[in-house]
Amino acid sequence: MLIPSLASFGPLDLTGAIATWPPMSFVLGLVAAATVVAIRANTSGGDERGAGLLGARRSAVRRRYAGEHIALAVAGVVIALGFVLEFLFRGYIWDGSGASWWRVATPLVVALVGVVTALVLVRTRGSGAPERPVSPPVRRSWVSFSSPVALSAVTVAALALAGTTVAAGLASSPDDAGDWLWLVIPIPNAADVDPLRVVFYGWVYGVPALVGLVLLVVAAWRALDRNAARSFLRPETVAIERAARRRTAGGVVWLTTGACLLALAAGWRLIGNAGSTTTLVIDGPGTSTSYDVAWRYAELASIAGATAPIVEIIALCLLLVVGGSLVPRADHASATAPASPGPGSSGTDVGYAR
Repeated sequence: MLIPSLASFGPLDLTGAIATWPPMSFVLGLVAAATVVAIRANTSGGDERGAGLLGARRSAVRRRYAGEHIALAVAGVVIALGFVLEFLFRGYIWDGSGASWWRVATPLVVALVGVVTALVLVRTRGSGAPERPVSPPVRRSWVSFSSPVALSAVTVAALALAGTTVAAGLASSPDDAGDWLWLVIPIPNAADVDPLRVVFYGWVYGVPALVGLVLLVVAAWRALDRNAARSFLRPETVAIERAARRRTAGGVVWLTTGACLLALAAGWRLIGNAGSTTTLVIDGPGTSTSYDVAWRYAELASIAGATAPIVEIIALCLLLVVGGSLVPRADHASATAPASPGPGSSGTDVGYAR
């Protein structure tokens, strides 16, 4: 019965479900992201109150940045939902013929589309000549509106994905069709027995992933650079525009990080599945022979496979938090009310960076 089965669903059952059924990672990532978005929606907004900025002008400034924010948010949601749909497609619809070469590269490609769309919107709708020049002019770079923590995270994620992809590709072997998706494991002390061949994170998965990773990193860098370089509209809008640009930069960086981590988790699952094979059984007439399978990196592969669900949850949480930027924030309700400068304030914020 359903109720007794749910009542007996303990921590070990949950751990097993997460390890073997990726949609469970989506559920946990969704819960974590919803918590983060709810907290942010009720606590953020102070930085977006431009001093002396009337509601109509504030709304116009927000519209200037709305397109790029929505593009990044939609990309985050699409990647997260695509993660579940891709698993269901491979598990219940696809006939399994050939290699699912898109498995690792898909999050990177969708993130690339989202970042490029945001970049186009930054260069068109989000840029233009200032209504009134802001002084003093300060040169801004692509790191100006991103936190060091976020930049460090995306760097680690990208390097981990690249390193894993290259190492696994070098360890892979081609199948009869020439697709590099096998891991060939020799049988110790049994030269007359063919090596064991298991599906692995080979070049058939790795090449599309590397291409997507390079293009995504370049697009993210260009988006961050253009986001920082464009002019502010006028001195009174600097505060709200600076907050909007931090939001754009954060969306680009966390979308890229989430896509890299989700691709990394997919590669680690493939590696973990290959490393979990420890025995080869050959059935003969009336008897069967068992051989121990030894791969020198089997322990590392097992660790990667065990860590993959955790990486998936973190990635999905990041992507859905980016998607949560579609949720109106608490300060939007008061957008029509003029903001007054605080005591001791000059009334104009001309800060540029973080």
